[in-house]
Amino acid sequence: MFRIGEFARFTRVSVKMLRHYDEIGLLPPARVDRATGYRYYRAAQLPRLNRILLLRELGFGLDDIARLVDADDGVLNTAYDEREAELRELLDRTGAQLRAVRARRQMLAAAGAAGLADVVIRPVAEELVATLPADDDVGAAFYRLETHVRRCAARAARPPCALLPPDGRALVAVPLTRRIPAADGVATCRLPAVGTMACSVHRGRYRELAGRLQQMLVWLEETGRRPEGTIREVYLRFDAEPELALPAAYLTSDADELVTELQVPVTT
Repeated sequence: MFRIGEFARFTRVSVKMLRHYDEIGLLPPARVDRATGYRYYRAAQLPRLNRILLLRELGFGLDDIARLVDADDGVLNTAYDEREAELRELLDRTGAQLRAVRARRQMLAAAGAAGLADVVIRPVAEELVATLPADDDVGAAFYRLETHVRRCAARAARPPCALLPPDGRALVAVPLTRRIPAADGVATCRLPAVGTMACSVHRGRYRELAGRLQQMLVWLEETGRRPEGTIREVYLRFDAEPELALPAAYLTSDADELVTELQVPVTT
């Protein structure tokens, strides 16, 4: 038999780890001297220790190792299948993060004085809105729509947005507390929930939004994501006529203090 120090040197497993395996019942010594407390191990325990070390190397936790160390081949194969699936998922996630870091560095180098906006992927909830085609004058369309919603007393305390479908005319949208009657192009609809929405907040003038959106699209392409669906411009701080009586928290008359969130639905 081997004393614990000898067994540790032979197996290249630390004394501390062998003691820990003993304490949790994973690898008790073959004998413990009652007088000295010395632990002794047998060569016959090496296969069990090697099984423990193999499972550790494969990334199993101690609870799983305790369950698998004496398991038959069928149970082990099932555990290996599950572990392989976990590792593949981790590999995919890590690969996506690596592509995002590389894309971010490239964009940072190319952004120059314009700066670089952060992009996050998050879910966006469904929302009831009134819509109106924007045509060429977005400001006038918003004024008409906000006026109509105000007359209907159905304005929700959420920011308005513009909807930019990939193959259709732009719409302005105002959030509602309830459905309202259609009138002069005004319609009520529910913006669908989006599970993976790329979002980037821009502070400043509206003429800079096109450049920010292009940055986002380049970043999405570099990270392997694909835009799919209607792009939204959500106006978190904007200018509006006083008679619309919109919440003051949304309003600013300073063009440099405008705050807009660009939202691009994506697939991965």
